[in-house]
Amino acid sequence: MNRRDFLQAAAASGLSFPLAVNAIEIRAEPQKEAAPGPAVAVAVIGLGEQGRAILASLAKLGPSKAPIAAICDSFTASILQKRAAEFAPTATMVNDYRKVLDDKSVQAVFVATPSHKHKQIVLDALQAGKHVYCEAPLATDLDEAKAIAKAGIDAKTFLVPGLQVRSNAQARHVGKFIKVKDIGNIVQGRAQWNQRTTWRRAGNTPEREKEMNWRLYSETSSGLIGEIGIHQIDMASRYLNALPTAVTGFSALKVNRLPTNGQELKDDRTVPTLVQCIVEYPDGIPFFYEASLHSSFENTKNEGYEVFCATGATILFRDQRAWMFKEADANALGWEGFARTDSMAVGKPQDGSGEKIGEGIALVADATKQIARGKKPGEIGTDVSKTSLYQAVEEFITSVSTNKKPDVGPVEGYHSTVVAHKCNEAAATKARIEFQPDWFTV
Repeated sequence: MNRRDFLQAAAASGLSFPLAVNAIEIRAEPQKEAAPGPAVAVAVIGLGEQGRAILASLAKLGPSKAPIAAICDSFTASILQKRAAEFAPTATMVNDYRKVLDDKSVQAVFVATPSHKHKQIVLDALQAGKHVYCEAPLATDLDEAKAIAKAGIDAKTFLVPGLQVRSNAQARHVGKFIKVKDIGNIVQGRAQWNQRTTWRRAGNTPEREKEMNWRLYSETSSGLIGEIGIHQIDMASRYLNALPTAVTGFSALKVNRLPTNGQELKDDRTVPTLVQCIVEYPDGIPFFYEASLHSSFENTKNEGYEVFCATGATILFRDQRAWMFKEADANALGWEGFARTDSMAVGKPQDGSGEKIGEGIALVADATKQIARGKKPGEIGTDVSKTSLYQAVEEFITSVSTNKKPDVGPVEGYHSTVVAHKCNEAAATKARIEFQPDWFTV
């Protein structure tokens, strides 16, 4: 339904709010949802934090859509078995991923192992005829990432990189505003992910502890940018519809001080605990990124945020929620006066405390559906129960079930990995790196 048709329909039905829709998708024709396909039997390889989050998402989808046939982890301690049983009590627990690949009933696998262990598992899974969802980045090493991407392109099954924000309905919704330039032209962007944590986990043996803390060492990890920032920088590339041209970085390794006695902790980590970079895009558009393990300031519910400043408005994005701050001289879009507005303060959205930065017009992806159910515009809110990861898992399962090619595949996964790795390299070496076109060739 376009804007004119909606206004006519509203008038005919006696509605008193012309286009009273919070961020309605006025330029997109409604798309019919694909008929659900058969259930897809899955397996999860890697039962760390991300693997358990994937299990939780699969459990939420339910066995009628994605029965969990097997769970694999090389560390088969009772604690892991208990956590797995919570989400998949009937799944088979194995400690060798090749046993999963030998199981003919398993159609798709989720690879949630440490990044430096992705390559062989993904290659073997594709060779075994499984559909593969591989967490981002594709690999810690770019040669390995390219090998994974090539195998995904050549495979008869799907290889989907875990760029979960690309499946986020809210991010897609905001992207429509940007694409049709309702907010003008983007002139700059910035994002952050700050969390007060050591990023360290305890193990029952020194060897196990070293293995569990792979993110802390440069030989096995691409650091804060490669493991976290990849999603946020990929969002910038997507919204700007371009790959970056250069990046300048800075980093530092500072161990958090104990809050009780102020003495520094001894730590053998080699990955920086604070990173900053300026990612340059065509037409001189900068994207500023920072992440650290020292401060939780401005980090609501352990979420980072992304900001895109355009000539007519600025959009603030936090996972499932987004707000638009219009400039005084910006063109009227026709619905803003009826949309819900939230009072925004530094560090605490939807909270009147702190330094106020203005009134944000809430952007809600499913506002049209909520209006249809009888909700008033001022009551419309975003459903935050379905995380970006849940939506990515659901989309992957749907693609496999309906045999529909996913929107994101090996090439996008490789490109985002290259960008993140080079940004991490620039930060680690405190240098400026110009991206070469051939780096992105798979």
